Amino acid sequence: MNILITWTNSGIWKALKESLWVNHNIFKVSKNQSDEDNFFQCDLTQNENIEKLDFSDTIFDMIIFNAGVWYYSWFFEQNLEHYEEIINLNLLSPIRLLKKLEHNIDKKTKIIFMWSIASKKFMKNGSVYLASKFGLRWFAWWLKEEWKKVYIINPKIVETDFHKWKIDLPENINVKSPLEIVKLVEDIISWKETRFEIDL
Repeated sequence: MNILITWTNSGIWKALKESLWVNHNIFKVSKNQSDEDNFFQCDLTQNENIEKLDFSDTIFDMIIFNAGVWYYSWFFEQNLEHYEEIINLNLLSPIRLLKKLEHNIDKKTKIIFMWSIASKKFMKNGSVYLASKFGLRWFAWWLKEEWKKVYIINPKIVETDFHKWKIDLPENINVKSPLEIVKLVEDIISWKETRFEIDL
């Protein structure tokens, strides 16, 4: 399978790459530089950069939208540039990139949004982040009516650096391993998992 994954420096990305590359061709899109094979450098917050991407005639069997950003604070403590970054990366980049990929996918392509339980919960000090999550969740809902093979994975807190220095987590919180997410993706690949929305 040809699998395209968008990423930042997420532990979820690392777990997916290390587990899936053995049996599949992994293509990566990120603003971070890399000398890995099938790597495309692109700042996904900028639509003009997305438009320059060229995947040639590659047909992707799966696309995993994994890249995301957030700033945890009272609304008026952050500047507008931070909020535009959140909306551009979390909400608009999957829509823009998916449109760019219309000639690189077919009706067998599976689309996974690696999202968050925040798309279903109200959380203090994350208004714009939650807005981006709510928005894409509903985009995915209606995309499923047109495309069918669409999935959302909503983990709670995952054991990565994504939350580092941003919030104090309760000692008894159930932190998920990235490997649990990998298992879900592998089950979607093998058709063992067919639910549209999966809370983890």
